[in-house]
Amino acid sequence: MRARSILAFCGVAVLFAGGCALLNSAPMAHIAASVLSGESPLLVAFDAAGSVDTDGRIVAYRWSFSDGTTAEGIEVDHVFAPSSPMTYTVTLDVEDNGGAIGTIQQSIEVRIAPDPDNDPPFARFTFEPTHGDGPLFVTFDATRSLDVDGEVVLYAWDFGDGTTGSGPQISHTYNPIATTNYPATLTAYDDDGASTSTTAIVSVYIEEVVPFDGPTAELTVSAPVQVYDAGEALPSVPSLFRVTFTPEGSVAVPGHEIELYIWNFGDGESASIESDDEIEHTYRSGTPTRTFVVSLTVIDDQGLQDSVVGNVTVVND
Repeated sequence: MRARSILAFCGVAVLFAGGCALLNSAPMAHIAASVLSGESPLLVAFDAAGSVDTDGRIVAYRWSFSDGTTAEGIEVDHVFAPSSPMTYTVTLDVEDNGGAIGTIQQSIEVRIAPDPDNDPPFARFTFEPTHGDGPLFVTFDATRSLDVDGEVVLYAWDFGDGTTGSGPQISHTYNPIATTNYPATLTAYDDDGASTSTTAIVSVYIEEVVPFDGPTAELTVSAPVQVYDAGEALPSVPSLFRVTFTPEGSVAVPGHEIELYIWNFGDGESASIESDDEIEHTYRSGTPTRTFVVSLTVIDDQGLQDSVVGNVTVVND
């Protein structure tokens, strides 16, 4: 009884030695960067003011720029100055007054300004297979790329399906929902910041299943049975006629089956059933003679359908 009272008083807490301590939630770190890419040397202003702590306050902001340098503070500036193209991963750790830490990372891409006297590299690649049925696993090789006055230092890939990669040799799986030609692009960067791109087409085929043969709809109509006669005493009340319908003769092609029978009785009412059972419907008619046009539509497991119509004539003597 004592423990229950303490827990009720403390809410979400850890019970210890007859008391309790509230659980501390880690803060949520947030990075805002003035730019995400640019040429070296690249000055980037970082702002962590969007970081929040829902159950306390943030007391420390610690930055790591993945180039061997660090900094502290809500707002910091940093210059990235690589001698070759580089992607840096900036890490922010925020610590709250309870000692909990939240972490977030942001990538910064730094390019090298091209030398006007530098010859750009030649981007070349081979890939195997060049086409095939999906899903298609393709291996790309860019080792034939070259730079006549330096060296290729970065191989950037755009596979044409919304995904990217890097490296002189790389593999990728294409998984389209329909036959698609993908433009795979390689961009080669040299050690002076110049780049060249080249593109090739990867064709991935998806077999289309085209159904050729559909079902056949047939129906049988029983003779209307008059179940109520308004008579001369109740001229405004329509007579009722009960009719039985069967989808006898409706069939699907071999290897398939009918999944749905849709009945339209011609008087504004309809019914959909999944079996070939007979179905009964009652018509109302206040006129001496009236003909209703009934239709049956059958749909098979290929999504193909067929329809048939029949007439129901009621005579109100």
